[in-house]
Amino acid sequence: MLAAALVLVVAAVLLWPGRGGPSAAEPKGPAEGNVEADGVDATGARRASARPTVDEAADALVLCALALRSGLGPVESLEAVADRVPEAVARQLRIVASAHRWGQDAATSWGHVGDGWQSASLAWQAAEQSGAAPAGVVLAAAQRMRREEASRVETAVQRAGVLLVLPLGVCFLPGFVGTTVVPVVLHLAGVSLGSG
Repeated sequence: MLAAALVLVVAAVLLWPGRGGPSAAEPKGPAEGNVEADGVDATGARRASARPTVDEAADALVLCALALRSGLGPVESLEAVADRVPEAVARQLRIVASAHRWGQDAATSWGHVGDGWQSASLAWQAAEQSGAAPAGVVLAAAQRMRREEASRVETAVQRAGVLLVLPLGVCFLPGFVGTTVVPVVLHLAGVSLGSG
């Protein structure tokens, strides 16, 4: 019973949403100009903050790539996609689009929404610096986000497997010692003392 409870606690701690990792992160702080930071509206009032999942963010990037291929510009594609995705993603895309409209470069604009969008930031920077059409690199960024998340989940599952062995060992070791080692030692001690 104790072992089962320990297993559940370890699994909950390791797999709890938002622990460690990369999912699309919330903005680091107040943005410049009229760009809103995540969780704070234009009046400074606190809003309930919701973080997009990696799948939601990657899906949004795929839509951005399709919008770019249809002929929309980078900022227009962000705004168009923001109107058609879940609110958590839409808010962050609007932050980036607003930052672009205020003249900020790609690195600064995507920096307002955190490290979870690093792949998108690199794609936009590459397109900005090379002058090439960004649709291909944006699509590759979406695929990279999914691969990185799959790798993170796999690592967490492997770590959980290792950590689950520890409480099980602690629970079963006393029983093993009490039922196997102690009787053998007592028997050998009795034989030694009896023959002496």
